Amino acid sequence: MTEPSRPTMPGPADAANPFLAARRQADVAATSDQDRNRLWWEAKPMTYAPWEAEDRLPADVAAFRDMERYLLAKSTYLRERFDVKALAGRRVLDLGCGSGVLACYMARHGALVTGADITEHGTRLTAMNAASRGLPVSVVRTDAEAMGFADASFDFVLSWGVLHHSESTERALAEVRRVLRPGGRGLMMVYHRTSLVYYLKGLYWLLARGRIFRGDTLASVTDLYADGYYHRHFSRAELAYCLQDAGLTPLRLVATQQEEPILPGLGGRLDATLKARFGWYLVAEFARPGR
Repeated sequence: MTEPSRPTMPGPADAANPFLAARRQADVAATSDQDRNRLWWEAKPMTYAPWEAEDRLPADVAAFRDMERYLLAKSTYLRERFDVKALAGRRVLDLGCGSGVLACYMARHGALVTGADITEHGTRLTAMNAASRGLPVSVVRTDAEAMGFADASFDFVLSWGVLHHSESTERALAEVRRVLRPGGRGLMMVYHRTSLVYYLKGLYWLLARGRIFRGDTLASVTDLYADGYYHRHFSRAELAYCLQDAGLTPLRLVATQQEEPILPGLGGRLDATLKARFGWYLVAEFARPGR
């Protein structure tokens, strides 16, 4: 599995691209590869504000509730297929908790939640979110690739849209296995390479915007439209292999996407069918073997 290459010849029009702007800041200030990852997210914390917004932080307590409503309204999988009530009384790790939306959602349904994030913004926002709702969410700043938790600390690990942004998804998954108890389960979402978004957006940037003439590829132009310093895309087979290589058992792999039609003008059964096969999000349910 190859790592994404990077755009080789930035042009004048790239100056306004919010993803590349955050990359440039991280490249200048970082001391290591994973530090570049952290600094990208410090510049663009996950608050569901438009990526081009200069101020991405919630303005008040109501904004945290708005973020939860937004995420659940947009995500068919989380709203309809994620059995949050089954986590009541379980020790749950929200790995890459961002602004704490899912950590608070699970805690509100009785889970014993620990939120973990590599960034100062992520840990602070999650703590503020939980405090504003009176929810007992523990928050820890730690790196997914080297977590400061004891072995077998959790019954369930949730990582929604996070581990494809780590420098090494493989190292992060090995850590997930370590902190998950034998017999414990988890749920993760990453970007799907066998998706319409990957190919249509990639071809747009390569052909319509001429990036192919600068030496770019489908992998490298993801820097122009995907969030994060790193943003790997996985096929089903590649993600299953990564899980198995880390000592985790894939239970189910599902493609999905947000509520908007996968192609303009589509709807109904055809839209749902295409999302189930070619959606941009690849969701994996997995378990650590044992009891």
